[in-house]
Parts: sequence; C-alpha cells; structure tokens
Amino acid sequence: MADMNAAGRRKAAAQGQAMPGGRFPVKTRADLANAIRAVGRVQPPTDEARAKVRRFIAKRAKAIGASDLIPDTWAADGSLKS
Repeated sequence: MADMNAAGRRKAAAQGQAMPGGRFPVKTRADLANAIRAVGRVQPPTDEARAKVRRFIAKRAKAIGASDLIPDTWAADGSLKS
C-alpha cells in the first residue's frame, strides 16, 4: 500500500491489518508481497525485531488466505529455518 497516508495506516493498525504505528499494512496479496520484501528493512535491525514482523506477516497472510506467499525459509515462530 505505497499510497496509504498516515491516517490510513493508523486505521489499518487499529483494525489489526498493520503493525502498531501503521507499519507493514497488509490488506491484499500485493500488500503481503510488499511486506515480505520489506522485512530486511525492519528497524531496529535485529533478529528479534525481524521475527516479530515475520510472525505478524504470517498471521495476516493466513487471514487473507494467502499463506502460499510466505517463504519456505520462515519458521512459524518468525525465525528463519536452518
């Protein structure tokens, strides 16, 4: 949702469709693909922060029926598989 404004991001966060502050909004398959690509830009750049975002993205993928887009390298706990 590249064109979503701040108010739209806050609304998405309030509805559980984005992380707090409106980060990583996921309403559609296209949003999901964008969020998956953006995981590497998570701030702070820690494994814990990235795992939290991956868990959120996986949850949203399931909610919109797009779990097939989740990379095979992602574990259910948000970590990366070995």
